Amino acid sequence: MADPDLQLVKAMANGDVHALDALYARHGRSILSYLIGLLNDRPLAEEVLQDVMLAAWRGAGQFRAESQVRTWLLAIARLQALNALRKRKFAPIPLDEDIPGDDTGQFKKIEFRAEQESIHNALRQLPSDQKETLELIFYHELSGVEAAEILGVAPGTIKSRLNRAKTTLRRLLQRKEIDHES
Repeated sequence: MADPDLQLVKAMANGDVHALDALYARHGRSILSYLIGLLNDRPLAEEVLQDVMLAAWRGAGQFRAESQVRTWLLAIARLQALNALRKRKFAPIPLDEDIPGDDTGQFKKIEFRAEQESIHNALRQLPSDQKETLELIFYHELSGVEAAEILGVAPGTIKSRLNRAKTTLRRLLQRKEIDHES
């Protein structure tokens, strides 16, 4: 299947700023979400997103189309985030998650928040490689091969990380249920 973003990267390589704007419009929100997950700091993630797009602009001429453009952008994002983490020391700021907007009543909202918090706590307890693998596969809907390319590991490593992450999450969430029943 042809990558619809490939033409944008080729246009960027020829100096077309509008192509960069179009690529940003298509992928900026997804990349920002990925960066927030890695950095746990929205303002820093927004700064890094700008660095990602600048790096994509500068590297467009060297893009060999061996992967999807989206995969290439997420790989750039990961490298830029790791560089930002090396340069800065900061306290993580928890994300402010939205409660569903339907009229389910106060009890349902509290119950939803508690479930959401349990899941976020369990995810935070995962080793970073497992958490990042889960996020790439389930949230960003990448294939195992694409996630492996971004993380610089073999596809088999992605499978084993994913399996370990699911097992660990299941165990953590079951333990949380037992703690609440006690």
